Amino acid sequence: MKKFAIFLLVFISCFTLSSCKKKDNLEELSANLSTYSMQIELNTQEKRAEVKQTLNYINNSDAILRVLKFHVYPQFFKEGAVDKVVGPTKMNDAYPNGMSYASFDFSAVMVNNESVDIVFSGENNGILEVELPYSLMPNKSINLQFNYSLTLPNAEHRFGYGENTINMANFYPIACVYENGQFNTEPYNANGDPFYSDMANYNVNLNINKNYVVAATGELVAKTEDAEGMRYEYKANMVRDFAIVASNKFEVISAQAGDTTVNYFYFNDDNKDANLKAGVDAINTFNKLFGTYPYKTFNIVKTDFIYGGMEYPNLIMISADILDADDYKNVIVHETAHQWWYGMVGNNEYSLPWLDEALTEYSSMLFYDYNEGYNFTHGQMIAASKENYTLFISVYNDVLGEIDTSMRAVNEYSTEPEYTYCIYVKGVLMYESLYQIIGEKNFVNSLKFYFDNFKYKNATKENLIYAFETTSKTELKNFFDSWLNGKVVIK
Repeated sequence: MKKFAIFLLVFISCFTLSSCKKKDNLEELSANLSTYSMQIELNTQEKRAEVKQTLNYINNSDAILRVLKFHVYPQFFKEGAVDKVVGPTKMNDAYPNGMSYASFDFSAVMVNNESVDIVFSGENNGILEVELPYSLMPNKSINLQFNYSLTLPNAEHRFGYGENTINMANFYPIACVYENGQFNTEPYNANGDPFYSDMANYNVNLNINKNYVVAATGELVAKTEDAEGMRYEYKANMVRDFAIVASNKFEVISAQAGDTTVNYFYFNDDNKDANLKAGVDAINTFNKLFGTYPYKTFNIVKTDFIYGGMEYPNLIMISADILDADDYKNVIVHETAHQWWYGMVGNNEYSLPWLDEALTEYSSMLFYDYNEGYNFTHGQMIAASKENYTLFISVYNDVLGEIDTSMRAVNEYSTEPEYTYCIYVKGVLMYESLYQIIGEKNFVNSLKFYFDNFKYKNATKENLIYAFETTSKTELKNFFDSWLNGKVVIK
């Protein structure tokens, strides 16, 4: 996710980029992944949806499973939720018409077509536990079905609706990642993007009012109209999430970036062509810098959203509140970079937010190195980052006392600005320092190595360090540890 207008970005020059590799065959690569299928009836007037969701869950761990656990993030949008989905300074922005709450109710949960009891656990009952009727062995599958209804809150957030759009992200039960002998059940948090998921396949059918235009993850394989409304059918292989944005105000323009069709869904935008071009330029640039984007579709979506932007597979949300044309394009570039860092090379965004956010922000800087016509320079960005970071630390120390500048889990930051400056701004300065130490060629080749070796997987800090050390032939563990632990003093 991009925190809007944190600081200036970066520098203009033009280099010849290396050629891309052959695009991956996602149909083949995704053959052994779990598959989500959803039938969604969305009532746009009531902002309510009825969902029939099935999941063919494949146990890709080495463990024998008797229980499956799922994140149910809408629980955090309900009335009475202890943990809020936004910080106190963002409440009025998120709820411009006053507080509004979600509902989420199961009518049936079945395993292999038989009803089963369910248990909710965790903060705000955000974890659904399903006991299996038998042990699920490694590499074996089981079928689950969830029937539920949900009502979206009047909130300009990932899950909610505003004056212009309906945002349905993180709206469905999604399997918790199983690692180190247990399911990862970290809860929603107001800071950052508190999500972590495995790659999966999706088949989604959406029925909606025919006056609405829909942007979603995956490839639109069919669109039909009948007396009841419009039916959209989507297929997405090898993605780690699924999101939908719908509006009766959307217009759409498109262009090609290699083998990918880039669509811009917008309303009230005099800069639509330039914004579409930013997305096309970003896909083309990151294809050549890091590795080929393998998906057929990429959607840039202007939407009602309190932050600058948000990334989902094949879809990025860009806030309609961004009025500055350069800032708007910069958020497009940042969120597009997330298609590589978190989208394809995954990570735990809750405990290791710097692993994707800081790298994504620095990737935005690399984008401007290779594209003329954007109003940023390298020197301006680094100077502004340093100035803003040191000013923040100074003010924080004067007002609240000494600050912990370590780069840590999202829930360990007491305020949103503290999270933003430690993860985004300091993160960019960390990568700039590394860039200066190992040089441009080693830096870019390290990211190619990182992408090639960890795409479609969940990466760790150790994986990233390994990529940089292997390519640059430089010992870098102490470098990263000093930055991540807060030992580096930036003046």
